[in-house]
Parts: sequence; structure tokens; C-alpha cells
Amino acid sequence: IARRQRQMCIRDSINGFCELVFRDRKGNKIYPNVFVEKWEADLLEVTRSRLTYEYEVKVSRCDFHKDSKKQDKNGDSKFDNILAGGRTNYFYYIVPDGLVKPEEVPEFAGLIYAINGTRRADGYTEPIIYFHVAKAAQKVSSTKADNKFIDKLNLSAYYRFHKLRRINYLKESKNG
Repeated sequence: IARRQRQMCIRDSINGFCELVFRDRKGNKIYPNVFVEKWEADLLEVTRSRLTYEYEVKVSRCDFHKDSKKQDKNGDSKFDNILAGGRTNYFYYIVPDGLVKPEEVPEFAGLIYAINGTRRADGYTEPIIYFHVAKAAQKVSSTKADNKFIDKLNLSAYYRFHKLRRINYLKESKNG
């Protein structure tokens, strides 16, 4: 029986990449859906040496192309802000395998392919997303994350956790 491969969504890529960081990059911290100054990042990784990697997840070509047109209220583009160095040390796109070619991403940006796969675990097969770096990102800033920045990220994660906890509690209350 042929199985149709499941369409990859943004949530799948974010969860899969968080698992990769937890499993393979001990000591690094990964923050999903956080605000970096005035911009929202799908994923932000802070290494033990306090370098930051921003990951923007795209699942369609249309969404990928819209990204280059984003501007803040001052008219500065997202890319201008990244290149100014105040936002992150490295910037990557994470896309389904083959959705975008390496030459299509901005010169400074890296590209990571998310690939649906499976792995054997405890006698059964489970779905997993593998990640392959198709193009390495250029370093756009040498500024390392300071304690104030990391405290903001931790506070953001703390509030997000409790918001999700409250939402789950309210769902359980309605169903129980």
C-alpha cells in the first residue's frame, strides 16, 4: 500500500529542529516564536559561546518571496536589519527539501532543507524530520548575546509556557 507523504507544515519544522538542538547540541538553547527587538523569529538558537542563529521557516515559495518585502514601521527592510548586525549573528531559512535553491536566498543567508523521514525506535518506526545544510550562512555580526538579551528570551519563553499551560487547562476544564 502506497502511503502519501504528509505535507510538512511550519509547526513540524519548528518542533523537529527544536528536537535536533535538544538532542545534538547540548548546552545550546532554542527559542521558538520569539521577538528579537521588533521582529518575530520562528526559531532563535543561542550557543554556549553566546552566538545567535535565527531560523526562518517557510513552507511555500510564495511565503519565501514575501519575506524579502517585509518592512518595519520606519520602512527598514528585514534584510537591512539583519545586515545591520543588531539582530543575530547568523540567519538561515529552513524549507522543505528542494523548495528553494541555494542561489535564491540572499547572499548572507543560509539554507537548510527539512526532509521527512522515519527512524527505528524500540522496535517500531516513527516519523522524523532530518535537516541538511544546503548553504552555510555568512556571519553578519560579531556581537554576542549579553545577559540582558538572554534574560528577555527566557522571560518570553516563560510567559509563552504559562500561556500555553493556561490554554490547555481551559480546554481540559471544558472537556472534563
